[in-house]
Amino acid sequence: MMKTLSFDQASDCTGVAVFTDNELTKYDLIDLSKQKDTKQRFLDMIISINNYIIAENPDVVVFEDVSLQTNVSTLLLLAQIQGAIMQSCAIKAIPFKVYKPTSWRKLLKFTQGRNVKRAELKQQSKDHVLNKYGLNLKDDITDAICIGEAYLIDKNN
Repeated sequence: MMKTLSFDQASDCTGVAVFTDNELTKYDLIDLSKQKDTKQRFLDMIISINNYIIAENPDVVVFEDVSLQTNVSTLLLLAQIQGAIMQSCAIKAIPFKVYKPTSWRKLLKFTQGRNVKRAELKQQSKDHVLNKYGLNLKDDITDAICIGEAYLIDKNN
C-alpha cells in the first residue's frame, strides 16, 4: 500500500489530499482564516500540517513550491511554511517532492501561460476535480488533489 499526502499550503487555508494506491481516499481543508494574529496563525498552520503528516504516516509528501504572487512578505511566509513541511518530513525520514505550479499544471495538461490569469488556473483545478471525482470543492482543496495527482502521473511515467 502506497500512501501519498499532498498539500496546497498557505498561511490561512491549506488544502490537503491523501491518495492510497493512486486513489483519492481523503481530502480536507485546514482553515485558519479566522485567526487574525499572523504569527499565531503561522504557528497553528505548521503544527496542523505536521499533525497531518504524523497522522497519515505517508510514503511521500508532495507540495507546491513558493512563487512571488502578491508581495515579498507573503513569499517569505510561504517559504517558512514550506521549510516547516520539509523539516517535518526530514525528521520522520519521509521523502518529499516539491512542484512548481507550472510543472504540476503541465502534467495535468492545464492551459497556462502569460495570458491565463490566476482565477482561470484555479477554475481549471476545480473543473478537473469536478469532472474526474464528481466533487465540487474549494480551490485550496482541488489544488492539493491536483498536486497529488500530478505526482502520481509523474512517478508512473
